[in-house]
Amino acid sequence: MSVINDERQGTYAQLATLVEQQRQRKDNVFFIFGGESLGPSMLSSMDRGSHIIDLLNSLSPNVMGVSKREFSYQEDELTLRSYEASFPIVSSNLYDPLTNGNLEGLKTNSILQQNEVKLGFLSIVDPSIVQKYPTDRVQILPPQAAVQNTAKTLRQQGIDFIILHYSSYSPQVDEWLEQGIIDLALFVDQNFQLTPYYNHPHHPNNFVLSRTAYALILDIAPADTKHSEFNITKQEVDLRTLASKPDVWSQEMDYGSRLNTLLSKTIGTTSTNINLTRRDIRTTENAFANFVADVLKDFTEADISLLNSGTLRGNKRYPAGSQLSIKDIRGIIPYRNTMVLIEVKGQQILDALEHGLSGLATTSGQFLQVSGIQVIYNSRQPIGNRLVSASFKGRPIDPMLTYKLATLDYLKKGGDGFDMFTQSQHLDYKKPSSLILSDLILEKVYNEKIISPKIDGRLQDIH
Repeated sequence: MSVINDERQGTYAQLATLVEQQRQRKDNVFFIFGGESLGPSMLSSMDRGSHIIDLLNSLSPNVMGVSKREFSYQEDELTLRSYEASFPIVSSNLYDPLTNGNLEGLKTNSILQQNEVKLGFLSIVDPSIVQKYPTDRVQILPPQAAVQNTAKTLRQQGIDFIILHYSSYSPQVDEWLEQGIIDLALFVDQNFQLTPYYNHPHHPNNFVLSRTAYALILDIAPADTKHSEFNITKQEVDLRTLASKPDVWSQEMDYGSRLNTLLSKTIGTTSTNINLTRRDIRTTENAFANFVADVLKDFTEADISLLNSGTLRGNKRYPAGSQLSIKDIRGIIPYRNTMVLIEVKGQQILDALEHGLSGLATTSGQFLQVSGIQVIYNSRQPIGNRLVSASFKGRPIDPMLTYKLATLDYLKKGGDGFDMFTQSQHLDYKKPSSLILSDLILEKVYNEKIISPKIDGRLQDIH
């Protein structure tokens, strides 16, 4: 829940109502918050997720597990958020060379206790997250050893029931449950149906929440049979069906009001349709992405620009004639990415295009939107063999030639697995290099007044 006041996703005020209801009706209620919340969003791009922690403090979770989006603004911002939180934030497999241990402010595990009931909690992130959210220095330790060691520590402290929160699905979790290393696993992914694991059976104590706007309630009780130590029943609750808790609703509205005051100014109009739905922007040529990629190329005077489609958010449509506000553009481009101009060989561009095509089935944000080149691909071919051709000024890209490439600092650092650019040489360009991408697009829309994003065939799927 990185966006507040979003009735499509459920709000923090509605979640607060659910938590309050459970605490009033039952004894020994534990509220575990699964993260995925500190970014990206318009407001988070300004306060790095502080408002989310403020809202959560009002809900008083017993613990929060770290997920990939907690790294939206780098690890030091996560440390700052942990000091703002009135609850423990847990990640069990991070290593920071500055502390020679966990990231400052985070806990490796947490013991949750109410009356005589004690639960152990640990949380892991998958090493692959650094592809999407590159860290400055923090390393992701192997999950297997982290889970085994942390669970052993908790067992030694007399904990009989251990809960694992994890943020990238892995069948290995079932093995840990079978072996009794952990007793319960919690996983949330609204796009789980797009993964190869969606229809696979999993351990009954491995709970997967995949529906948007839903919360999971688990009742855990001692078993009355010899076949299991605990009985666990589950209920999924649609937050959108709940009333809002007034004080938390007031908080959300206050933040929303401040945001609207800052960002409500209309800066332009689109004369053509804009489609920012996830599947469209992450699997095919997209009109607005073309507009952004063209602006990026022209601003840096590059030969070619490449833009990972995950940069563009919103998941909505703007019909032709729609007015565009500062809020709209900030919502579409919520990350504070800066622009870079680098020198690359043609082979690096070809490798990047092929890599971008490898995540089509899961609508991964690594799919590349382009400017300055024409790309033909076949989405039905196996991963690694989908790129058919790529041409620059009517000629095939030469693997040995040098090109000036404009992209974002995120890709230059290896984000989304684009490690082919990490050693590329930076080039200077005449414009201010401190501008972030959303500022550049805001300025372009403001100056043009009317924009007309269009599809021109630069990305063609011949499946």
